[in-house]
Amino acid sequence: MTQHNKMICPTCDAEMNHHAMKVDYGSDDPAIVDPVFDGALKETHTCPKCGRIELRAQGRAFSSGLRDSSDVT
Repeated sequence: MTQHNKMICPTCDAEMNHHAMKVDYGSDDPAIVDPVFDGALKETHTCPKCGRIELRAQGRAFSSGLRDSSDVT
């Protein structure tokens, strides 16, 4: 298993939990698109304290804008 750098929640400063690696097929940044997956491979993190969800690819963080699972449509 790959060792991941801990991610700190930008909202409440709690340590976020790494949940999964996901492929983002809608990524429009060619610098992070992996030709093997035909998309950007991103880490999914959630905050156990406030429920914020963050995505991170290749050492960069992307805010999903979601607060918890009830925001997912």
